[in-house]
Amino acid sequence: MNDVIHGLRECGLTLAYHTIVTLRDRLRRMINPTTLGVRTVVTRDGRILMVRHRSGASPWSLPGGGVSRGEDLIAAALREVREEGGCAAQVEHLLGMYSQCDQGLNNYIAVFVCVTTEDTRPPVGDLEIVDAHFFLPQDLPATAEAGSLRRIAEFRRGLVGLSTSW
Repeated sequence: MNDVIHGLRECGLTLAYHTIVTLRDRLRRMINPTTLGVRTVVTRDGRILMVRHRSGASPWSLPGGGVSRGEDLIAAALREVREEGGCAAQVEHLLGMYSQCDQGLNNYIAVFVCVTTEDTRPPVGDLEIVDAHFFLPQDLPATAEAGSLRRIAEFRRGLVGLSTSW
């Protein structure tokens, strides 16, 4: 019976997450077409942290999210690592600034390279994030988001100070 209740809860959370994301995106286009976000390439022992969102065709991505009003970019990046990956990290440097301007939105994303010595503690029962895991670069999930994969490839090539499309 516990499995049935757990399954129903997860299904309900997934449906709620999908509905909220859809409504949020529509509202952003109408009210605030320019957003600022952060993503992080967090490494630990040669592995890269990826988080899995509750829905979408490519649910695995680098940890990240929106920058709150008055919040510092680095503080936002470290907050997102804690919230989504469940571990503390230290910023090493800025990989680059990226833009994604489509569907009526102008989205600017600062990507930071970070390190941690901690293991992940993914949130339990979270509306957005279902899992967090460190992967070897050659073992990244097949359903990883394309922009995250490009950032990982840039990081692995040792690039810094980039400014390009997401």
